[in-house]
Amino acid sequence: CVVTVPLSVLQRGEPEFRPPLPPPQAGAIRKLKMGSALKVIVRLRRRFWPADFYDAVCSDSFLPEVWLSPAAELMRPDAAPPYTIVGFVAGARAERVGRLPHADIAHRMLAQLDGMFGSGDDPHPASSSCDGFLVKDWAAHPHVHGAYSHPTRGAHGARPALGEAAHGCIFLAGEACHAGVNPCIHGAMETGEQAVLVFPTAAVAEPAVSTAARCAVYVCAAPASRETKRWLA
Repeated sequence: CVVTVPLSVLQRGEPEFRPPLPPPQAGAIRKLKMGSALKVIVRLRRRFWPADFYDAVCSDSFLPEVWLSPAAELMRPDAAPPYTIVGFVAGARAERVGRLPHADIAHRMLAQLDGMFGSGDDPHPASSSCDGFLVKDWAAHPHVHGAYSHPTRGAHGARPALGEAAHGCIFLAGEACHAGVNPCIHGAMETGEQAVLVFPTAAVAEPAVSTAARCAVYVCAAPASRETKRWLA
């Protein structure tokens, strides 16, 4: 079985493993930590940024990073509206931002964009052209409860331990299992690919758990991408 639920879900005891996970995996789950992240998407009726803009890091601003999305499409000279800009914040700052009303979060992002791209003739280009927004707080999302794991004091060796086969037949996969490129999506994908490669070999050996336990796998996937696509449409 390959289990791909987020670290924060495992820390909540979801799913429940019977028998429990062995000490190496259970200890890794306790030691590793997961942080928060929040994204804001604003929909805009017109362009007001330079033609070569696609991303900006603003470490001292309300949202430390903003980017065009999808950048490859929206940077084309013939790209038609609506246009979308994403704002991103992570860690403890994301937790503070997440306590604000969503409308306030969007308003502050637009004010930040106004400050970045406004001029004397057009001082509020973002605020005047926005016709919708979406706030996605991963910490508040069911079955996710966070965004990325992060380097954690006292957790040396926990990531590879988390990805080892449990009871010879259960493989945990995700960015928290990757010792090299967490936190990122390709790290998560690599651990899934590795689990699929190792699984057939492990399945040949006699497992230390019952068939029922081997089949008791719950995979929780966040529907955010589908939701975002519906909103953008």
